[in-house]
Amino acid sequence: MPWTRRRARAAEPPEERLPDLEFLALVKASLEAYAPCVTEGAELKGDSLLSPHGWAVAVAPPHHGGGGHYDLVALPDVTVQQDVPCFMDCVVAMSGNPRQAADAWVQAAGACLLELLAPRGRFADHVSPVEERGVPGWHSITSGVVGFGLEAAENRRLQTALLHANVLCSPTPDARRRPSRSWTRPSRPTGPPSAHTS
Repeated sequence: MPWTRRRARAAEPPEERLPDLEFLALVKASLEAYAPCVTEGAELKGDSLLSPHGWAVAVAPPHHGGGGHYDLVALPDVTVQQDVPCFMDCVVAMSGNPRQAADAWVQAAGACLLELLAPRGRFADHVSPVEERGVPGWHSITSGVVGFGLEAAENRRLQTALLHANVLCSPTPDARRRPSRSWTRPSRPTGPPSAHTS
């Protein structure tokens, strides 16, 4: 089979990407609207939103996706010196509006961060490992957000498709190990420490 060189396509202009601190300013405003006073005293520095209460949100370097794609890292407690716990999630400005992308992140992964900061079930659900939808050995915090669309009808179509695919009702064993849009931590044993040693 002969090989022929194709003409290169005209390069499309890259999508505009807000600088990290400008995007984090949108995240900060959205967090404040979602949970008033949570960002009190928080500062934008480098590539991070840092709270004086010990939590942070950072923008990871862009490795994939277009200009409207942001990878965010949530750190519930940066005071832990070794092995700082964190979770990552991404968000895309599908409509070209970074403000909507920041709002979407806050309603999904940001809700899990807020719930970790104030665990009262106000921002996200807690699922124990013994519950039917729980992950064995893990306490999960999940926002309940599965996906976003550009409009309500699109969101309903996505949710209906997921329900008909039985994605939300009975996860496969493999899916149970990788919960979507949630943060999980190992369950802590209860009772005297001597009862849990091997």
